[in-house]
Amino acid sequence: MLKSQKEFRDYLKEVNNRLDKLNLAKSTVKSLGIDLLIQSINETELLIPVVGAFSSGKSSLINSFLGKEYLPVGITPETALATEIRYAAPGNEKIEAVKKDLTYDLYKIEEIGKIGEIASRYKFIRLFISNNRVKKIEPLIIVDMPGFESPLDLHNQAIMEYLDKGVHYIVLVSVEDGTITRSMVRQLEAIQEYKRDFSFFLSKMDLRSPEDVENIKNLYQEQISNNLDLAKTVIPIDNTKGEPLNRVLTDINPEALFKSLFIDALKDNYYSISEIINTAISALTKSKEENEQEIITLEQGLQAIISQRDNMLAEAREEYSTTNVDRIISNTGKALSDSIDELVLVATTRGTDAFSGTVSEIVRNALIANINQSMADIGNKIVDRFSTSLSGLDKMSNIDISEDFISKISTGIRTKLGDVQSGLQRILETKTTNKSLYRTITTVLAVTTNIVAPIIEVIIIFLPDIMGYIMKRRQEKAIRNALLTQIIPSINRKLREELPKLFEQQVQSLIKSISEQFEEEITNKKKTIETAQNEIKNKISDIESMISLYRDTLTEIKALAKDTIF
Repeated sequence: MLKSQKEFRDYLKEVNNRLDKLNLAKSTVKSLGIDLLIQSINETELLIPVVGAFSSGKSSLINSFLGKEYLPVGITPETALATEIRYAAPGNEKIEAVKKDLTYDLYKIEEIGKIGEIASRYKFIRLFISNNRVKKIEPLIIVDMPGFESPLDLHNQAIMEYLDKGVHYIVLVSVEDGTITRSMVRQLEAIQEYKRDFSFFLSKMDLRSPEDVENIKNLYQEQISNNLDLAKTVIPIDNTKGEPLNRVLTDINPEALFKSLFIDALKDNYYSISEIINTAISALTKSKEENEQEIITLEQGLQAIISQRDNMLAEAREEYSTTNVDRIISNTGKALSDSIDELVLVATTRGTDAFSGTVSEIVRNALIANINQSMADIGNKIVDRFSTSLSGLDKMSNIDISEDFISKISTGIRTKLGDVQSGLQRILETKTTNKSLYRTITTVLAVTTNIVAPIIEVIIIFLPDIMGYIMKRRQEKAIRNALLTQIIPSINRKLREELPKLFEQQVQSLIKSISEQFEEEITNKKKTIETAQNEIKNKISDIESMISLYRDTLTEIKALAKDTIF
């Protein structure tokens, strides 16, 4: 277990122990989601996908790193599946071929080629091997990804799955390519859109002279800088030596990666705990009348949130969806039109499958970039509207409802919206029975993925129907004309059919999710005051002693947080 992983888990357990001593409402403590955070910290993994074109040498490089040919090489694109490489103790080597419902079939290590023949049955593979290098790089887990030329359904499935899960990418291109292809640029743009980092390898250097390799390396570095505004060192390798990959993996800091997954969630959790305890202390020092007025004010705040939520849900299509959908479809069509020369070249030289893959790739990347931007803007507007609806509460109360309280809620929600590596969100998605324990906000990129993935699946099914006889002719002029007059307009029409409903659904989901965050914070404050008021009314214990306990507990939690997350 990582040091940061243990520290985070132990910190939360200590916080839980201290909260247990306080007389807080059980529902309030449960809403903090501490147990679920601990579960997420225990279960989150650091996946390192290895991506590149088919035959760029991904499997050969990984085999070289492992020191043994575990992964089949020279396989056809149709047999490729994403393969997670995990450590197993001697005698426990196995393959888990995971289905879409996350159940799996077991195979022996030597049956990996057999799985490729029935790849369409599975989502990805977990390969458990007794290998010291795999053990040494733990908790990093290498993922051998399908090549770009793999069947559209497998490739799209893997890309959408691991864009969300990957924490660092190993990107591999062949020296034979001579230049970074537009396809590779789009893959890098998608990685960048999801705010992931990557290392860049230039494979098969033994096929060119040292001078050519150096020139190509410099060209790639220049192209990465020009296209992505990033300074990256391109690492030349041949596929017989895995040491360069070993150095890169060894240089990755898993502690820093893991901290980045949880630090914002832990800070937000700390601020929520502090707010609850401070509210309890304040309420214990006030009169019955003051507390009752505070509760009334908070109830007014809840009504304001609910009213604003209902208004926004009713206005979602007109206010948020229509204009954004029009812009997204227009920009996607433009991305296809801007790539017309590339599409014609692929169609005339590489055939139907490559053409379909390129179209799908262009559409996917355009949708990711545009939907992500739209949802980020919409999310901020929604937060602003809820904040505005609560802005008058500080004038209705003389105790704890302040602009600072509302501002902290808004800032915390905006941070959650922009979270790109939420281990907690992934746990909630797979552990559905735990959703009632904690309501976490849906991130902007999660919303984007929820829209893009099903649309691309539709496009993949739809493409053969609009290509038909066009691709059989293989005439450049005819294909260019068909792209402009038939294929791109048909894709736009299909987007027009599919996108509005999905977009509106996700906007409504975002409104509800943000609303729940505001409601939860206000409800927790209200319940804390009510609990404190009952303490005073029933004289359960000495109030001064109770206040001292709350203050001491807050001081202890502050000290724990300072040592661990600040």
